[in-house]
Amino acid sequence: MTTSPASQPSLAPGVPPDYYESIHAVELGHWWYIGMRELARVLTGDRLTRPGTRLLDAGCGTGGFLRFAIDAGSPGRVCGVDIAGDAINFARRRVPEAELQVAPVWELPFEDGAFDLVVMNDVLQHVAEPSIGPTLRELRRVMAPGGALLVRTNGALRVRREREDWRAYDRGELARTLAANGWHCERVTYANLVASVWGLVIGRRPHAPSETRHGIARQPSPRLNAIGGRLLGAEARYLARPRRRLPYGHTLFALVSAEAACPDGREPPPPPRQG
Repeated sequence: MTTSPASQPSLAPGVPPDYYESIHAVELGHWWYIGMRELARVLTGDRLTRPGTRLLDAGCGTGGFLRFAIDAGSPGRVCGVDIAGDAINFARRRVPEAELQVAPVWELPFEDGAFDLVVMNDVLQHVAEPSIGPTLRELRRVMAPGGALLVRTNGALRVRREREDWRAYDRGELARTLAANGWHCERVTYANLVASVWGLVIGRRPHAPSETRHGIARQPSPRLNAIGGRLLGAEARYLARPRRRLPYGHTLFALVSAEAACPDGREPPPPPRQG
């Protein structure tokens, strides 16, 4: 189900007018965005780069992840939705080859079983509490058998809520939320360890955007950009090994499917050896 053009919002609720312009300006070159995409690549294994993968970016923003996915592999169908018309307008310029629509993540305009891989980057923390369950069940509806969902969201050592539509999850709560809505975990890990520890030391942590403050980082100097990129690159190399995870970070990743249960947030046991 989609909204009519007259009712499509140009912005997500509670963000300033320059929110998507600010993301669009930095998401291809800033170390954090580059590192997050590389972490997504290693956590999904060959799912992202497998030829013919049908990919949905649920809450695609201005299209940076879709651009990366198309350039990194040979996907089949590539789709994105976002609740904000401004975001989709930017995404159409960045990824003109993708199918892009304005729609909320709890009402996806796609048929059942349409996708092999769904990503949801920095969206779940913004979904209002009553819509979390419908959103996760809707993502499951459009997932093909054997498919997977990669969620990236705000992370904390304890759940932190600033308002109904903004929260930071801890690892166990994210796993329980996913399991309660029909998903099963392959891995849940924190990310961005060093920068997050430094933020903890100086008393800086993520906060909800407001109608006057977007919180999007500006492009740093080339030197700082290189240092940040190396740190997240090291995390990606570490997490490329199965079952590894990081103990803390302002970001959480969950790779979920229908194959291995994690009702209490623990990793599933390894499969038995054959022969």
